[in-house]
Amino acid sequence: MAIHRRRESARPGARMLLESSDPVSLPPAEINIDGVSVEREEFREYVDELLELLSAGVEAIPAPVVMSNSIFVIDGAARSFWVRIWHLDAERTQIDRLHLSSCPPRVPGLRLPDFSR
Repeated sequence: MAIHRRRESARPGARMLLESSDPVSLPPAEINIDGVSVEREEFREYVDELLELLSAGVEAIPAPVVMSNSIFVIDGAARSFWVRIWHLDAERTQIDRLHLSSCPPRVPGLRLPDFSR
């Protein structure tokens, strides 16, 4: 697992993009609400559930079928949240930016194949 600072912003306090090809256990985190964005406006109604999960700590699983190590799936009670997360610290306790790409209804027991391997 890696957290990368963008080359042009390698100064203290710069955002670090979470990247990993393995599941990542995220500790409880403080979230900058102003840094939350959604891909489509109809996803906004589900943001509170996602923020609650991240505030309590959760496991983030690399998104299947996506050729990116920076998109993760976080399973909620009724939805699966596809997100990108930028932290301010290496301990991953301060989320500065969060982008919600998708949030399909969760289907318990459904496992998508991992084509990235």
